[in-house]
Amino acid sequence: MNTVVRNRTGGRTVSYTCSYVPEEIILAAGLVPRRVIPEARPSEADAYMHPNTCYYVKSLLASGLAEAGAGAAGIVFANSCDAMRRLNDVWREYGEAVPAFFLDVPKKRDRASIEFFASELRRFAKRLEEAFPGARVTDQSLVEAIGQCNRVRRLMDRVFRLLGDAESGISGLSVLELCLEGARSHPAAFGGSLENFLSNSKRGKASNGGPRIVLTANVIHRPDLIVLIEDLGGRVVALDSCIGARHYERLVNADSKDPMLALAERTLGKASCARMEGMEERFQRLKRLASDTGANGIIYSTLKFCDMYLYEEPLMRMNCEDAGLSFLFLENDYEWTGLEQMKTRVEAFLAMIGERGAI
Repeated sequence: MNTVVRNRTGGRTVSYTCSYVPEEIILAAGLVPRRVIPEARPSEADAYMHPNTCYYVKSLLASGLAEAGAGAAGIVFANSCDAMRRLNDVWREYGEAVPAFFLDVPKKRDRASIEFFASELRRFAKRLEEAFPGARVTDQSLVEAIGQCNRVRRLMDRVFRLLGDAESGISGLSVLELCLEGARSHPAAFGGSLENFLSNSKRGKASNGGPRIVLTANVIHRPDLIVLIEDLGGRVVALDSCIGARHYERLVNADSKDPMLALAERTLGKASCARMEGMEERFQRLKRLASDTGANGIIYSTLKFCDMYLYEEPLMRMNCEDAGLSFLFLENDYEWTGLEQMKTRVEAFLAMIGERGAI
């Protein structure tokens, strides 16, 4: 469905901070959803939050304080981790210029959790209606928004399949750029960009023949690591991050009699991150990604002080290595200031994979 949801609220943008916030509800209200990807230095928020707090969260706060939300009419925080909960608390004290909405997201995906989340989504829709004159979320507007976002998901599925295809010539950098465009664009406009990208993609261009890498991460918002891998002769064949493949996986059931419940099912049922239950399921997914793309290794990248990813890393490493997958753990400070050290480690990792392949 290519219907454009009618803009009833003057084009006002509502930013969201987590992939578990369904942009369809913002879109259905006649507002413009935008995944906020802050650029401020995390250290600029040290006066408001503990220094050993997730650097993405601190950058969000620093950006909001410096730019008053960069023109956003509202911002949505998800109950994704303790750092994000503390950000919501601090924002309500110091970021009053941009109203905040808080969305409670279950950690489980059983029926009770889905039903609870559907009720939470209905509450969120009501709060948007109360906050923005002219905003109204109806079943019809929600179905139209679901159609737009499902269209983007189908197109992005084709993009990710091309990324894993040795004959496509699609680079990890070009896919990251698409993901960043999708985070900042209206779904209708982004769908057009994706169609142009796919129509201009040429098969038959030989790949560099180097190690094929699955890059799994929480937030990857800059090209530094992907450029580093590809400059050193590797090839990123899967981008498994919260603005990458995980964000676009699985469609919403557009034929459901209860679109809000269908949205809850899809959001909780998509590929999970470390804040959700199911580490074994995430490991099995990495194995499938590696198998489907012919990958030789896994690079596991996370932000400093992201407790859930850091907690999961040792077991993920053990499981991957037991399955015969080379594994490299990299930690970054959101500004990627340690690239020279990272270069040495990535170069050694790719060389090790190359030596194993030559045996």
